[in-house]
Amino acid sequence: MTPSDQLSSLEPACEPATILLVDDDRIHSRVLAIRLRTQGYRILSVDSGERALEQARLCPPTVILCDWLMEAMNGLDVCRAFKADPALKASHFILLTSRSRVDDRVTGLDSGADDFLSKPVDPGELLARVRSGIRLHQANQRLKLLAEDVQRQKRRLDEELAEAASYVRSLLPGQIRGPVSVESRFLPSHELGGDSYDYFWLDEDHFVVYLADASGHGLAAAFPSISVHNQLRSRTLPVDPRDPAKVLTALNAAFQMDQHQGRYLTMWYGVFRLSTRTLRFASAGHPPALLCPADWSLPMHWLRGQGTGLGLFEEAMYVSDTVAVGQGSCLLVFSDGVYEVPRTAGLMGSLPEFMRLVEENRALLLSDSGLDVLLNRIAPTTGDALFIDDYSVIKAILT
Repeated sequence: MTPSDQLSSLEPACEPATILLVDDDRIHSRVLAIRLRTQGYRILSVDSGERALEQARLCPPTVILCDWLMEAMNGLDVCRAFKADPALKASHFILLTSRSRVDDRVTGLDSGADDFLSKPVDPGELLARVRSGIRLHQANQRLKLLAEDVQRQKRRLDEELAEAASYVRSLLPGQIRGPVSVESRFLPSHELGGDSYDYFWLDEDHFVVYLADASGHGLAAAFPSISVHNQLRSRTLPVDPRDPAKVLTALNAAFQMDQHQGRYLTMWYGVFRLSTRTLRFASAGHPPALLCPADWSLPMHWLRGQGTGLGLFEEAMYVSDTVAVGQGSCLLVFSDGVYEVPRTAGLMGSLPEFMRLVEENRALLLSDSGLDVLLNRIAPTTGDALFIDDYSVIKAILT
């Protein structure tokens, strides 16, 4: 369907406008009906407010011309009743009145009237006011149809994003136990971000942990991150996967942002060598990982890298660093979505605040349920605001 076809499908049906005349003066009502019928409008006439409501519920009018002064329900009462009914309030309501005081017109507008016609009614002004009312009614109908279409499109997009998030989640690894015990948490944002991660044994001596985060939101952000995941899982990169700097260099060459709709990725990549109890790592503009020794007398280490995001510069350089890993140390790797959360005061959560929170809750990192408890403690610091980005957290105990 072309854009013009889509717009045409949102146009209200082209039927003669229906004008409802509400006036207990039958002669005056008949004069107005004759003048309007010559213009091709469908005319319905009633002599009371009660009958106007009954008739309108049978056939909702486009425009209502209602006399102000009537017995039982006057024009203001009729107007209030129409505007209070969701099925009738879209009709354009014109009050017929011989009153010209500003206070009277204010009262009429406060009652919901859309326009006024002074009595005796001028034929030219009558037709002009009715045409104006029809245009406004049709414009409102188009807006209503557009709003409904937007809601349908939004629901469909939400369903697609939910399916995509489910697919991303299906690619992520589960909990593992052994010389390295790992658990992780992944929470996709409403718009779906670009987080992906993995951890696996390359061989009996080398264990890989990485986390990638593509810029932006939506499916366009998820695709490059998933591509990185598939390349590393399939081991198709033409470099040694035990060398973090070479892995990032190869990925940087493969994912230049000018070839991927301006998207780039941040990434932290580490390799734990069991025989030497060393962790070799490199970072591409990613938040630092944390290495927490089991021995509380030893300091925690924030493992920062020196490289820029993947895809930003062809000539980007990446450097591998190596740290010793004590028995039972905890490695925590996370994406920036876990702390970049808007607060009620309009501020954004920051990395230093998150780092302090983790350090203050060091004991949680080594406990079985500590990861969930730690994440739950983030909420009070952010005013329980919603996460605007994916967040991913990996906790590995290097036993």
